[in-house]
Amino acid sequence: MIALILVVATFPMRLALAMAGAERSGLTAREVTGSVWAGELVEARLGALPLGNVQASLSPLALLGGNVELGFVRSDARLGELAGRLHGSDPRGVSGLVGATSLSGGLGVVPVDSLRFEGVEARFDDRGRCIAAGGRIQLAVGTSIAGLDLARGLSGPLRCVDGRAQAALTSQSGMERLSLSFDGSGAYRARFAIAADDPALAAALTAIGFRAGDGGFVLVASGRF
Repeated sequence: MIALILVVATFPMRLALAMAGAERSGLTAREVTGSVWAGELVEARLGALPLGNVQASLSPLALLGGNVELGFVRSDARLGELAGRLHGSDPRGVSGLVGATSLSGGLGVVPVDSLRFEGVEARFDDRGRCIAAGGRIQLAVGTSIAGLDLARGLSGPLRCVDGRAQAALTSQSGMERLSLSFDGSGAYRARFAIAADDPALAAALTAIGFRAGDGGFVLVASGRF
């Protein structure tokens, strides 16, 4: 038993992740060092979300069962703190996610700069359907939109809706709303609506691609994280 524990404790993190199929869960890194107890993932990414350099450890019990359950933490003065758990199966996804990450490229035409997570969980079955979701997401808009001040971003809860994880986000004023939904493959749909009674604001929104629709002027985007 002691010999088995020693083998597991010193098993390379790089090999363990490869054997457990971490890439199928969207987890990649430029370099992986250390053991399953104390590893480091350099320039790690979860799909399109950059995690940076994170300290990580795998659950040995999950690993022996052929599953990935990776606890990770980032302490970075420049990028900020980020921590959570990645589940490779039964069901796959993330849990206990706290902290922030940038969102390179935004959400298509929706100019998103970063995401902040507050106890976020998003778990999916083998068909990619959402079976558990919770916590809150805050979305920061990196640029001014038609003169609107969205520096404080939009925030709201995450839950499962019709087999997809969905966040209904609103600004402090309640005049700006964004619905963001995604499935287990990372395919997302975003609908950004801004209430605009002022003709000048309406014209400015139209000029940058918004269209008059339900709930105001609407910008719709889809893609993959």
